[in-house]
Amino acid sequence: MKRCWAYGIAALSLIGAAVPIAAALPSSGVDPWAAWRWMTFFSLGEAAGLPHVTTTAIVRARDGTMWIGTRGGLTRYDGQRLRIFKQGTADPHSLPDNYVRSLLALPDGDILVGTNVGGLARYDVRKGHFIRIPATRGYVGARVFGLTPDGAGGAYLASDGGVHHYLVKVDRIDPMRDGAIPADGTGRTQGAFAVHLDRDGALWAGCDQGLWLRAPGARRFRRVDGLPDQSMGDVWSIMRDRHGRLWVGTGSNGVYASRTRAATGFFQLPSLSADAPQIRHRTIRALLEDRMGRIWIGTDGMGVILLDPARGYAATSIRRITANPQSLAGDAVRSLALDGGGWIWAATELGASRTQGPGEGVLRIGSSMPEPQLSLAENNVRSILVDRRGWIWLGMSNGAVDRIDQQAGNVRHVTLFGNHGGQDIKALIDARDGSILVGARGIVAIDPASFTQRNLPVPELHGLPVISLAETPEALLIGTYKGLYRRDWKSGRATLYHHDPADPHSLPNNEVINIVALADGRALMATPGGIGLFDPAHGTFTNFANRVGDPDSLPQDYAGSIVPSGRDLWVGTYGGIAFGQPGGNGWRFRAITEAQGLAGDNVASLVLDRQKRLWAASAGGISVVDPSARFVHVMGRRDGMTMSAFNQRAVARTADGSLLFGSPDGLMVLSPDILTKRPQAQEAGLIVSEVEINGQPLAVDSAAPQPRIRLGVDGRTLHLGFALTDYEAPEEIRYGYRLAGFDKKWMEVPPGTPASATYTNLPTGEYGLDLRARVPGLAGHTVIRRVVVTVDPQWYETWPARILMTVFGLLALVGAVALVTAVVRRRARLLERMVEERTRALRLANEQLDRLASTDPLTGLANRRTLLAALDATERDVRERGGGFAFALLDLDYFKRINDSHGHDTGDTVLVEVARRMQEQVGPADVVARYGGEEFAILFPGLTCVEAVRIVEGVRRDLAMVPIMAGERSIRVTLSAGVSAWQDAQDSGILIRRADEALYRAKRCGRNRVEKAVDPD
Repeated sequence: MKRCWAYGIAALSLIGAAVPIAAALPSSGVDPWAAWRWMTFFSLGEAAGLPHVTTTAIVRARDGTMWIGTRGGLTRYDGQRLRIFKQGTADPHSLPDNYVRSLLALPDGDILVGTNVGGLARYDVRKGHFIRIPATRGYVGARVFGLTPDGAGGAYLASDGGVHHYLVKVDRIDPMRDGAIPADGTGRTQGAFAVHLDRDGALWAGCDQGLWLRAPGARRFRRVDGLPDQSMGDVWSIMRDRHGRLWVGTGSNGVYASRTRAATGFFQLPSLSADAPQIRHRTIRALLEDRMGRIWIGTDGMGVILLDPARGYAATSIRRITANPQSLAGDAVRSLALDGGGWIWAATELGASRTQGPGEGVLRIGSSMPEPQLSLAENNVRSILVDRRGWIWLGMSNGAVDRIDQQAGNVRHVTLFGNHGGQDIKALIDARDGSILVGARGIVAIDPASFTQRNLPVPELHGLPVISLAETPEALLIGTYKGLYRRDWKSGRATLYHHDPADPHSLPNNEVINIVALADGRALMATPGGIGLFDPAHGTFTNFANRVGDPDSLPQDYAGSIVPSGRDLWVGTYGGIAFGQPGGNGWRFRAITEAQGLAGDNVASLVLDRQKRLWAASAGGISVVDPSARFVHVMGRRDGMTMSAFNQRAVARTADGSLLFGSPDGLMVLSPDILTKRPQAQEAGLIVSEVEINGQPLAVDSAAPQPRIRLGVDGRTLHLGFALTDYEAPEEIRYGYRLAGFDKKWMEVPPGTPASATYTNLPTGEYGLDLRARVPGLAGHTVIRRVVVTVDPQWYETWPARILMTVFGLLALVGAVALVTAVVRRRARLLERMVEERTRALRLANEQLDRLASTDPLTGLANRRTLLAALDATERDVRERGGGFAFALLDLDYFKRINDSHGHDTGDTVLVEVARRMQEQVGPADVVARYGGEEFAILFPGLTCVEAVRIVEGVRRDLAMVPIMAGERSIRVTLSAGVSAWQDAQDSGILIRRADEALYRAKRCGRNRVEKAVDPD
């Protein structure tokens, strides 16, 4: 991604005094990493499910979902699932044309869709279908290029027939014949490519013959000239920024901006002229201002251009880099949009891309940066040093040392000479003589200015690898795998200290991983045997290690990073972080581990930021520990976290406060103040994305404050899909749901599965269905939303029916009393029998309702809720009494073909017969349930996985060998199955997921087979 930077204040002086321009940042505000910042894009294409790879329009709807127009249909994306809309030739409520050119979200939640040849349509979210919008009278264009809100709930549209007005109250298009824009010399009406309405009512239109304006209160458009000596030509995009400046994108003449809010004159930055290298006469299809006031410009073939007012409107060219899958998807950008989190979306010819833009709190520097002078020699960074000049030195795994000069914006590479080449460079220090000492096969001194190298003579090392270095006023401390060497500055002689098992005051372990010199001349050593406090005056060590049963000792012996903080001490171990406070003859330690929220106990490196917060890199990511509040937060992908492995002790802090972490995948640079003080983005909404009742879709307004779902008399199965419209890292969000008064605990949605809830045979009443989304990261939070579900009563459960039944009962009772009076005891006994029969009938009816709530109405099997309750009960029993159980998921192969070929009645017959055969082959204690659709589940209490596989295999073999008769048809049915067994320390959710994974493995391996779940590591 090349950067085409500022053209100076002289170029910007064209704007004049009427419009304030941001000056260059003062030196204290300059981003020292600006040269290395590049944008990370995440893209959606055909592989993700888009109907066509070429995307043409993007808009954010009122409910937070993103609508993406393509050449092959329209897509609604909620962060988890894509819903595709396409043209149906026989369906008047389908999309009128698959080629979508423009989109606009209306205030009521509906979506306006401008198509290529099908005119304008409105998607009605409450009805769940499209309505094609006709004209009030006359002709309107069929090709809708652009849309803009009219401020009254409707919109203006730019089409090949000119500018028209969509009137929301009548759901019609006013052609605006009185305000038609004439074409020069022909008397015909011009078509329009773009339209924009100002707050004061001024209406702008971009046409073949330039920019046109209908002033507030006027009826006709007039042409607006561009530069005095240059025509704008055809205009394709229009936008007004927060300063009131009007931006105009043209077909081949670049981008213009107005000098004033009144747009009485225009200017053109050199970087945005037609001949500029980032424009090259390409069409400007889209203009967007983000939340930071930056201007994004979408071009047809040259990617995106970003203008940053904070840097004098410097222009950055953002292009597709074929070798980088995290670059812009394509260079032909047709549309730009903002989502609720402030991310920028771009519709390109190769998919839809989104980015947070530059300036995030995290950046990665590796060996393949956009510019060679910005790249490292390799990716594996083993050690880091920030010297007294502010230069950053990196020790690599291939015998190389890199120096990053932030001010110059480059990386210099040094390859060590002789037998030092190819060594892991794990030790770097800024020596007192100004040289950089490098631990390799011995010690190399590098002149930081000339990069000349020389050996530092330490003959006692005999070429040993040096893995740590530190200086004291009297000596150089050298850590190796064979012990500690102390080289005296005056004599040049080195003394060896090593571990003696018989001496408690010797070095804790001969592998000296890290050395930290203290202000009093002593030094701390980190080793696999704990840490040692070295007293050079006496040559002894005071050691600290893990002591079983002592909570004040280190949590584990293997220590790496050591960070003093005043009199306190932070130590990174392979058992978590140890926080030491003075006590006794050293420190009393308190452990911070995964149990307290740490990303991982295997701690690679530690560093304090300027606010004394501790940042810890471990196998699970990066954690932030706030000592004052003792909070632990873990960085996630939404914070910019892209690495999961870090090298031991490869960490440093720069003068500007940046934190540097070395990893096998490059150098990670964190800006703590940005990460911990990121502006609060608009909270994403937890929406009901889709609803099905008895398998039939139900339209729902997902933006409603409290969605209400009604199951009619015949509605017995509810399936509800939901999502948090947060697109930063949707795969990290964890979902759950709970039906108040029905579910005793939250039902967790397995990770990687689109969030949904399914209930069958709910009793009559009104329920509160709580939906939950947990968002991880440094700003982690939980969102809960309630959906009201109403289940209509059967006729006999309604109040009129109950009153009528009561009245009839009373009349019968009076008649019975009269009859008893007439015929005495015989009639009395008859009345008693009648009452008993009615009481029994009512009891049976209630029992029937209970059975319906726990069984599948088609097959008579247990339903999913009953199965999960049995699974929980079995798990509790096993945990209390011991034993085990197995679980199987079975799915009929190609069942859709049976429905499509023979009809749903035949499909129902097949499901019933399959259920019958399953019940015949399982034991009396086993629970067979219909899990959903053509999927079944079997719980085998007390059985092993092998025994369960044998039973399921019998079911599979029986189905495969004996066809099912549906009337006169013989239908061959096969199934695929996955079987898992319960394991200690494993909950039922993991058991189900493992069975599901085995089922899908059976599907991938050819179907008609049973697969056993792979045992967890």
